[in-house]
Amino acid sequence: MAAISTFFRLLLLISFMQALVMTNTVFDVKLVHRDSPKSPLYNSSMMTFDRLQAAALRSVNRASYLAKRIAMKTSTDIDVRVHYDDWEFLMEFSLGTPNPQHVWGILDTGSSLNWVNCVGCECFNKTAALFNHSASLSYNKFTCNSDECKSFSQGHCDDDQTCVYHYAYADGTNIDGMFSSDTFRFYSSDTKQFTSIPNILFGCNFRSFDTIDNDFGSTIGLGPSSPSLIHQLAPKYIDKYFSYCLDSWYYGGLASRLFLGRGNTTVTGKVTVTSFMTQNNGYAVQLNSISIPDEFNIDYHTRKSKLTAGNIIFDSGTAMTVLDTQVVDELVRKLTDYVSLPTVKQEGEFKLCFDVHSTEQEEQLPGLLFSFAGELGNFSVSPENLFTWFGAHVKCMVILGTNDIQIFGNIMQKDVLVGHDLEKMELTLTEKKCI
Repeated sequence: MAAISTFFRLLLLISFMQALVMTNTVFDVKLVHRDSPKSPLYNSSMMTFDRLQAAALRSVNRASYLAKRIAMKTSTDIDVRVHYDDWEFLMEFSLGTPNPQHVWGILDTGSSLNWVNCVGCECFNKTAALFNHSASLSYNKFTCNSDECKSFSQGHCDDDQTCVYHYAYADGTNIDGMFSSDTFRFYSSDTKQFTSIPNILFGCNFRSFDTIDNDFGSTIGLGPSSPSLIHQLAPKYIDKYFSYCLDSWYYGGLASRLFLGRGNTTVTGKVTVTSFMTQNNGYAVQLNSISIPDEFNIDYHTRKSKLTAGNIIFDSGTAMTVLDTQVVDELVRKLTDYVSLPTVKQEGEFKLCFDVHSTEQEEQLPGLLFSFAGELGNFSVSPENLFTWFGAHVKCMVILGTNDIQIFGNIMQKDVLVGHDLEKMELTLTEKKCI
């Protein structure tokens, strides 16, 4: 009877496994900024001032978090023993068969583990969607002796010989789950079709006591290490390549996209290419200088870095760009001398704000040239991406100071196709309107 039951279960499963992704393809997934009206987090009572202040605080906190992780020489959140609410973009996906269950997931290019909160979970956040793994024919939990469990550095055995993990954070957060696999499904706004990918490894949480309100109970990791999503997809289904294009966060990031795989479509626009190095499951590059050509140049060659590879992390999960405090102070002096507009003192993390009352005055605000390693390493940050409206007549620079890790944030990546080639180990920046 057990054999017959298993046979019919397989027949049912096969009948629902449609639109599986073909080898060497590419598909896109819509990204939603946390402040978008389409985000489950959207708070209509927040003003631009509030959103910017919150984004600045998240950026500084994330730099501190990454610094602790790197100092401890670990690629996992578990060992750092801190929890953070410093993410920026959500993506929609579903998992399970025959009835795929919709989930919101936090996109993180600095993380490796995909995980969701499952039905039955003793979860702090009662509003987040829970995955009913018992209703999925394609769900599988791994035993301790499985190759998957042995390859998962945090996996260990419970009394039932199931591969489980335990996260214990310093702020009181505790997460326990089963290392599992299931079919993940993504909707492409380009093809208007769903793409199903079987046997994706993920963590299925059965306990999640959290001290923050904005825990969505789901994370998609795009870091370079196993078992991140890109590491699992490539090269079996797609090229070892992914990219994203982020539109204006100021308007909620409604046209932002993640592209998995390498497309054949030619993208026109100025291209910057530089090598990247993997750093504790993130992507680091070598920044050589910041300048306004023929005006000033801030040299980075002689500056010490807390990174063992490169000196700045390119990150989708950080809003503001975060640079060494001494560099920011020097940059503020240079720009204050260069721009003939009165400065405005603001509370919080912002170091340079100008009083702007007309289009002519706004046009005085410059962009910056970031020179990364390589012959094609020059990347121009536009004035629109360097300064953002903070009030009715105030524009502030989106570069903050830190004594921790330096991060190139997503506001300065707006309307840029950011490509990660994990074969050539190259980061490519192409000017492109996301809409």
